[in-house]
Amino acid sequence: MAAVLAEGSAGGAESEAAAVPPMAGLEMVQQGAEARVYRGLFLGRPTVAKHRFPKRYRHPLLEERLSRRRTAQEARSLLRCRRAGKEAEDWLWKAVG
Repeated sequence: MAAVLAEGSAGGAESEAAAVPPMAGLEMVQQGAEARVYRGLFLGRPTVAKHRFPKRYRHPLLEERLSRRRTAQEARSLLRCRRAGKEAEDWLWKAVG
């Protein structure tokens, strides 16, 4: 299964409907405190998309820094799992909205 990590903008002016990752046919699987996780198809492959939505109570620069750091840590973790022989998703892209 491919993982697609999508990161929201730190601007905070977008509506909830516009915050969904730009892929048709996504189904929300879970929502947590930091992100929403969606399941769907991308180029015919089963895909998981993660949308990190902005926290409006944080300063925009802090929000951007935290989101970038968490996304990078997640990508490194997936890579470490694959190198250790564990089953992990492929990293496809990081979309910044």
